Amino acid sequence: MKLMFPIMFSSFLIFNYSNFTVLISLLIFIIISNNIKMLIFNKFMFMDQLSLVLISLTMISILVIIMSSNSLKYSFMMISSIMLILILTFLSINLFVFYILFEIVLIPTLILITKSGYQPERLQAGLYFMMYTIFASLPLLLGILHFKYFPNMIFISMNCYQTNFTMIFLIAFLAKMPMFLIHLWLPKAHVEAPVEGSMILAAVLLKLGGYGMIRFIPMLYSKIIPFNMWISSISIIGAIITSMNCIRQKDLKSLIAHSSVAHMGLVLASIMTFSNMGMNGAIIMMFAHGMSSSALFLMVNMIYTKHHTRNIIMFKGPWSSFPNISFWWFLFIASNISAPPSINLASEIFILMSLINNNYLMMIPFIFISLMTSIFSINLFLNSSHNISNTKMSSNSENKIFLCLFMHMIPLIFFILKLDIFTL
Repeated sequence: MKLMFPIMFSSFLIFNYSNFTVLISLLIFIIISNNIKMLIFNKFMFMDQLSLVLISLTMISILVIIMSSNSLKYSFMMISSIMLILILTFLSINLFVFYILFEIVLIPTLILITKSGYQPERLQAGLYFMMYTIFASLPLLLGILHFKYFPNMIFISMNCYQTNFTMIFLIAFLAKMPMFLIHLWLPKAHVEAPVEGSMILAAVLLKLGGYGMIRFIPMLYSKIIPFNMWISSISIIGAIITSMNCIRQKDLKSLIAHSSVAHMGLVLASIMTFSNMGMNGAIIMMFAHGMSSSALFLMVNMIYTKHHTRNIIMFKGPWSSFPNISFWWFLFIASNISAPPSINLASEIFILMSLINNNYLMMIPFIFISLMTSIFSINLFLNSSHNISNTKMSSNSENKIFLCLFMHMIPLIFFILKLDIFTL
């Protein structure tokens, strides 16, 4: 019965989204659950600290998406289905059940992208999304069939079972994160999806890859050592390249999507250090990136509804026309570049320390990543806020949008005081 609590609690969130105290009760639930060191499991489901963090991220994200959406009647069923599937995925202990849920979540996401998008290219984006993720996931099914006599995550980890088929297990999670070179589906899916699809993609769906890697690393540890520096190097170089690409981007959605690839590259490199500090840094960055990038996509949608364009060149001078949005732009762009006191800073410190402990030469590309991220983020803020506007005063946004942005900011700032929530 205890395992039904997260599902019932998330249902309570959906049907009571107008009450701001729901968020406070959710944060209290996270802290209390951490203080009792929740580890509950049965034959089909289990929950530990990693599951708790990602289930909490799913609940907060779905709550904010429902509050901020203006076209909820078209997407409520898809969003509810995605939330339920994700919670069951993070609770599943059986490898077969995990794989089925891991794949089923693609169906409502595809419908959300292709049915509710605005441009005709959304069908091509949906095709990219399905081709990359399904073809990468088929080898994972073959690998799971290898464990047909003991398909239990806890049993395999406790017995230190090792397998020789490393890339069969990893390729599905690398494509879902996504790793550089197999990331082309992500910018297209983000650009063509509606705001609900972009927010849930950035907040939770990208974290499925990191969750799967952390779960499967114990059974791959002995055979993945020769590959870990290759994967880390490709991820770090990809983060530098995508950050440089963000400097020349003119579409706001495409810019934020490419910055997500850079952040996930850091998460992947941190996981590949196989250290406790690296795993904790990856979990914190997944949570922090889910909150900050979701808020950035929400603000891009606010800009699009006012100006009917996402081009940075066309959007100028909100400092004088609607300063509220400029204030929130500043806060979340500062979080995106890991300014204190956000938990993004703690995640980058943990990741940097784990990378240096693994190989001190990793400090050089990490400095380049931080520099490029700061350049495109500051460039975005200056170009979008401090130019002369030729538009008249715009109507102010709805109050619920600012409430949603405030709800994004609360976990980013206050969880810096409770980092042991994210520790394994």
